[in-house]
Amino acid sequence: MELVGFIIVFLVCMGIAKAINAMRGRLTVNGAGIYLALAALFVAWNVSLAWGSGLPPYELGYAFGRNVGPALIVGAVAAYYFFNFRTEKAHQRHVQQLREKRAAEQQV
Repeated sequence: MELVGFIIVFLVCMGIAKAINAMRGRLTVNGAGIYLALAALFVAWNVSLAWGSGLPPYELGYAFGRNVGPALIVGAVAAYYFFNFRTEKAHQRHVQQLREKRAAEQQV
């Protein structure tokens, strides 16, 4: 059930970024990056809670894995989309440079 929650948060982050990018007309916001930042905060919060809980090591590891596991699974998918976004952004920048170069050549 937690996995479904993290998937929904990931899809909401991607949707927000897609809406912002559509309004601006170019790739500026990385939704996967937003999710990864939120997941990092969640993991840090869980580590701080687990550290202060005073559980024995085996129970601490089980509780930590159960709480953070779904976030890391969705985080692996988000990491793929994060780097895919960076590749698309670099491609978009290259295409824009080619268009500007072609426009400058046609004006001469």
